[in-house]
Amino acid sequence: MAVDSAMELLFLDTFKHPSAEQSSHIDVVRFPCVVYINEVRVIPPGVRAHSNLPDNRAYGETSPHTFQLDLFFNNVSKPSAPVFDRLGSLEYDENTSIIFRPNSKVNTDGLVLRGWYNCLTLAIYGSVDRVISHDRDSPPPPPPPPPPPQPQPSVKRNPKHADGEKEDQFNGSPPRPQPRGPRTPPGPPPPDDDEDDPLPLPVSGDKEEDAPHREDYFEPISPDRNSVPQESQYSDEGEVEEEQQEEGEDDEDDVDVEEEEDEDEDDRHTVDSIPEEEEEDEEEEGEEDEEGEGDDGYEQISSDEDGIADLERETFKYPNFDVEYTAEDLASVPPMTYDPYDRELVPLLHFSCPYKTTFEIEISRMKDQGPDKENSGAVEASVKLTELLDLYQEDRGAKWVTALEEIPSLIIKGLSYLQLKNTKQDALGQLIDWTMQALNLQVALRQPIALNVRQLKAGTKLVSSLAECGTQGVMGLLQAGVISGLFELLFADHVSSSLKLNAFKALDSVISMTEGMEAFLRSRQSEKSGYQKLLELILLDQTVRVVTAGSAILQKCHFYEILSEIKRLGDHLAEKTSSVPNHSEPDHDTDAGVERTNPEYENEVEASMDMDLLESSNISEGEIEKLINLLEEVFHLMETAPHTMIQPPVKSFPTMARITGPPERDDPYPVLFRYLHSHHFLELVTLLLSIPVTSAHPGVLQATKDVLKFLAQSQKGLLFFMSEYEATNLLIRALCHLYDQDEEDGLQSDGVIDDAFALWLQDSTQTLQCITELFSHFQHCTASEETDHSDLLGTLHNLYLITFNPVGRSAVGHVFSLEKNLQSLITLMEYYSKEALGDSKSKKSVAYNYACILILVVVQSSSDVQMLEQHAASLLKLCKADENNAKLQELGKWLEPLKNLRFEINCIPNLIEYVKQNTDNLMTPEGVGLTTALRVLCNVACPPPPVEGQQKDLKWNIAVIQLFSAEGMDTFIRVLQKLNSILTQPWRLHVNMGTTLHRVTTISMARCTLTLLKTMLTELLRGGSFEFKDMRVPSALVTLHMLLCSIPLSGRLDSDEQKIQNDIIDILLTFTQGVNEKLTISEETLANNTWSLMLKEVLSSILKVPEGFFSGLILLSELLPLPLPMQTTQVSLPYNMHLIHDGNNTF
Repeated sequence: MAVDSAMELLFLDTFKHPSAEQSSHIDVVRFPCVVYINEVRVIPPGVRAHSNLPDNRAYGETSPHTFQLDLFFNNVSKPSAPVFDRLGSLEYDENTSIIFRPNSKVNTDGLVLRGWYNCLTLAIYGSVDRVISHDRDSPPPPPPPPPPPQPQPSVKRNPKHADGEKEDQFNGSPPRPQPRGPRTPPGPPPPDDDEDDPLPLPVSGDKEEDAPHREDYFEPISPDRNSVPQESQYSDEGEVEEEQQEEGEDDEDDVDVEEEEDEDEDDRHTVDSIPEEEEEDEEEEGEEDEEGEGDDGYEQISSDEDGIADLERETFKYPNFDVEYTAEDLASVPPMTYDPYDRELVPLLHFSCPYKTTFEIEISRMKDQGPDKENSGAVEASVKLTELLDLYQEDRGAKWVTALEEIPSLIIKGLSYLQLKNTKQDALGQLIDWTMQALNLQVALRQPIALNVRQLKAGTKLVSSLAECGTQGVMGLLQAGVISGLFELLFADHVSSSLKLNAFKALDSVISMTEGMEAFLRSRQSEKSGYQKLLELILLDQTVRVVTAGSAILQKCHFYEILSEIKRLGDHLAEKTSSVPNHSEPDHDTDAGVERTNPEYENEVEASMDMDLLESSNISEGEIEKLINLLEEVFHLMETAPHTMIQPPVKSFPTMARITGPPERDDPYPVLFRYLHSHHFLELVTLLLSIPVTSAHPGVLQATKDVLKFLAQSQKGLLFFMSEYEATNLLIRALCHLYDQDEEDGLQSDGVIDDAFALWLQDSTQTLQCITELFSHFQHCTASEETDHSDLLGTLHNLYLITFNPVGRSAVGHVFSLEKNLQSLITLMEYYSKEALGDSKSKKSVAYNYACILILVVVQSSSDVQMLEQHAASLLKLCKADENNAKLQELGKWLEPLKNLRFEINCIPNLIEYVKQNTDNLMTPEGVGLTTALRVLCNVACPPPPVEGQQKDLKWNIAVIQLFSAEGMDTFIRVLQKLNSILTQPWRLHVNMGTTLHRVTTISMARCTLTLLKTMLTELLRGGSFEFKDMRVPSALVTLHMLLCSIPLSGRLDSDEQKIQNDIIDILLTFTQGVNEKLTISEETLANNTWSLMLKEVLSSILKVPEGFFSGLILLSELLPLPLPMQTTQVSLPYNMHLIHDGNNTF
C-alpha cells in the first residue's frame, strides 16, 4: 500500500440556501473513495478560489461575513457507528479566519457541514488514499460492459479528467474500494427522489497521471431541499448505482486508518495571512496545471458571460464592515456568537410600560429612587396641594373654582408624593368629593354667570386627572357615581357643545381604565348601563361634534367587548382541545454528533399525529371562523384608532378635509394596550398558535400575524411586547416553532412564516432590549469608567451580529428609527469622540467603531425620515468632527442632501435639483445621497395611505403642485430608466442583486420613485380633465417589473417585491382615470385616450423581446377586468349591451 502525502485540492463548490433569512443549514460532501483531509478553507466573497476555474465560478460567495462552521466526518474505522464524529469548528471571519486544520490527518469518505450561513464556498485540501496491490499475479477483472447510451444532461468536468474517465471505463483500471460507512446524511433525511440529487462540479489540482486511480468528482449533498449547489447537475438513479458498482470491492484491510485520539478535544483554527497563503497555493496549483495542460478536445468558450465575475464581485463598491483593530482591541471584545434562540427578553430597564398612566409611572419612579431622595418638584407640588385642600374646606365661591382649575397640574407629582409618604390626610378622598360637587348642576347654578361654566369645566378636567391615578382613583370616582353625574350633565337642557365635549372627555378617561369600562358596560337591575344611555343620547338631535365624541367612546366599548369575546372563545377552545399523545422524538445532543434519521419512521409519526389531531379536536369550523373574524376586527379597530377612538379637540370640526387645525391629537394606543393586558391577549395568541387545529389554519395565522405585525410597527407596541416579556418569549417560541416546522417540511403556507415574521419580531424585540441596555448604561456610568466596558461591548456586539442577515438588518434599522432610539448611539459617539477622549483614544475605542457601523447601517436600511429630521444635524456634526473615519465619511455622503435642509414643502425644488445632478451617479458610492433625497421627497410630498375616518389634509395638494413645478415627473422617469439600465445586464446573466446593502438600496430607490409617480399621476388624472400621454412611464414600469418581480430568487415574491408590483399596477391603473366620460365615444377618442395609449405601450413592450413575455402577461392579467366573460343575474337590455360593448372597446 502506498499513500500519496502530497496535498491537493479534493473538493471545491458552493452551497446556496436561497432563503430570505439566516438560519442553521446542514450540507454534506461525499467522496467516492477514502481521502485524507489536511485543510478545510472557506472562500470569502470576491476572493478567487482557483486559478483554473471559469470566471463565473472562480470567486467565493460565502455569506454572511462571520459565522461558526461545525464539521463532522464519517469515521471509516467505525462502519457501524450511528453518528458522525466531530471534526471541529471554525469561527469563520472573512477578514481574519478562513482556514481550519484538524489536529491530526483525518481519513474519511464524507463530511457534514453545519452553520448559520446562506451561502458557503468551500475548498477541501488533502490526499487520496490510493490502494495499489503488488501481490496480484493475475490481471484485474474486466470492467462491466458500458451502459446503453441514453440521453442525459451534460456534466461539466475538469478537462484534465476527461481522458482519465475514458481510461477508467475502457482500459480496465483496477477497481477501487467502495466507500464504507453510512451514506445517509445527518439531520433531516435527504429527498427520497435520488434522481434529483445534485452532482457537483469537479475542481481538482491532480496531475493527469493520477486520473485513472480515482473518480473525477466529489459529490456535495444538502438535506435541505432549498440548498442548491451552484450550477448543480442531475443524473439518473441507475447511472449512479452503476458508477458505484464500477468502483468494485477490494480488501478493506489494505486501507490505512488514522483515528482521532480524543473526539471532544477543543478544536483550534489558525489565523494566517490570507494573501500569502493564496499566493503559495496558486503557485503550487499553477505548477500542477502546467504539467496537466494539453489539448483535451474541448473548444474554449467565449461569450457575454465574461462580465459575471465583475458583477458578482460587486463593481459597485458599497461600504463594508472592515474595521482594523489591534490585538488589544480584539482582546477586549467578548468572544461570543449571537444565537437569537439563546436570548430571551427580560424586564424593561429604561423605558416605562406603555399602558401605565403618568401617575403610575411617577409612583414607580419615586419608589425606585426612595422616599428620602431629594425631589424638590414633588415636595413643592404636595405642599401647594395640601394648602389648597385645607384652605377651601367650606368655601365654594370663586376662589374655590380657581383652586379647582389649579389642582390638575399638581396631581401627578403632588398627590403621588403624598400617597408615597402615607400621610394621614385623605387627599384623594377630598379631591373626589370636590369633583362630584363641581359636576353638580345645582351647585353650578348658584354661581354667578360665567363662573358656573368654569366650575363645570374644571370638574370635568378634574375627573380626567383623577382617572389616571390608578385603580384607587377610578374606584373612588365610580363609588361616588361619576358616570351618573356626567350623564346628568350630558342630558341637561341648554348645555353647550363645548361643555358636552368636556364631559365626553371625562367619561372617556373613566372608561380608559379597565374598572371604569366594566362599570360602564354593566347594567344594574333598576338602571340602564352607561352604554345604553350613550346610545340614547346619540340618537337624540345632537350636533355633529357631540355625535363624533360619543362614537369614539362606542368604538372603545366595541374593542373591549371583542377582546372579551376572544378571551371567552380562547378559554373554550383550550377546554375542548384534548391532550394529544406526544410522538416527538427526544432531543439529541447535537454537539456529540449529527444523528441520522429514518424518513419512513418520520412519515409514520406525522401521519399518526394528523389522525390524532382530527379525532381529538372537538372544535367546529364555525368557532374557528368566528375567531378569525374577531381577530380581523381587532386589527381593523387598532388600525383606525387614531381617527375613530379619540376625543376631537374642542376647536376642531369633523369635516372631510382640512387645511389648518390643531395637529396635536390624543394617543389611543396606551388605552388599547391596557385592554389587551387585562385580557391576556398575548397569552391567548400563544395558546392559539399552540393548539394544533388553530395553528394549522391559514386564516388564524394570517389574522394573528396582522395584529402582531401592527403592534411591532410602533415603539409603544414593541414596549408592550417587552413589558409582557414572559408571554412574548412563549409567543416568539411558538412562532419560531411553526417557522422551523414548515421550513423542515419544505412547505410554503400563507401564514406568519411567509416573510420570516417570527425572526423579524424576535430580532426587533431583542434590538430594543439592547437599546434599553445602552440607555441604562449611560444612566449609571461615570466619567472615570473605562471607555470599552465589557457589558457595553457585549450589547454592541449583539447588535452588530443581528445585522448579519437581511431580516436582522431590517429589524435593527426599523427599531433604531423609532422615536429617539438612535440617540443611544449618538450619545455613545459623542461620549467617545475626539473632543472627550482625544484623537488616539477615540481611534482605539471599540465601542466608538461599533457605533459608527451601526449608525451607518440604520441610515442605509431605514426609510423613516422623522429619524433623520431629528438627528441629521448631530450626525453631520459628528461626520465633520472625525474626517479620518471611513465609516463616518461614508455616512456623510448618505446625509449630504440634508445639509441646511428644512423638512417642509418648500424643500422640494432643492431636493429635485439634487436628484437631477446625481442621476448619472446612481448606484455608485458618489450617488448614495440620491436614495436619501428620494426618501425625504416621499415623506414631504406623498400622503400616508388613507385610513377610514381620516380627514384629508389639503397640504398634500400643494406638495404635488411643487413637484410638477420643479419638473419632478421628468426627473423621476429618468431615475427609473437609469435604474433599469443598471439592472438589465445582471438580470439577463441571472446574477442576483448582490449584497444586502445593494438590494436594500435598489428596493428603496424603486419604491420611493414609484410612490412619487403614483402621487403625481393620481392627482393629475383624478378629475378626468387632463390627459397624460408621456408613454415613457408605462415602458419604464414594464421593464422595472421584469427586472425586480418576474423571477424572484426564492420562487415567490417577498413583501418588498410584492409592494413594488402593486405600485406598478396601481400607477398603470391610474391611466383609466384620464378617460373623460363626457366625451363622445368614437374610434378616434378610444384610440387616443390615456388608457388606450398606455395599454398599447404595455402590449408593445411585451412583444418587443421574448424575455418580457412572462412579466408582461402577469401585468396584463392584473390590468384587465376579471373574470371574463362577466356573469349577470338579469337579462341585459339593448341599452346595457351597448354600454358593455363600448366598455369592451375601451379595453
